Amino acid sequence: MCMWFYDEAGELEEYRIIKKEIRAVEREYAELLNLLGKVRLSLRRDPQNQTLQIRQSYLEKRVKHLEEKFPWLTWETPIEVALFSPPHG
Repeated sequence: MCMWFYDEAGELEEYRIIKKEIRAVEREYAELLNLLGKVRLSLRRDPQNQTLQIRQSYLEKRVKHLEEKFPWLTWETPIEVALFSPPHG
């Protein structure tokens, strides 16, 4: 038996699966934010472009959906710290 979760975390298959899923969601979220930033920048140069406006709306909906489904994406504290850090005191 160990004192800290991280001492045995490498051996836990469930933890590896969850970590992989979390990383996939975080990667998708980061890619969407990156694309949304590029679209917004392009819209500043060409505000009348209908294609860019539609793309911006679509990306904003996807980002909002991810934020609602996985609220920890917008937390200031990483989920690993919130779930597995030792208690204070």
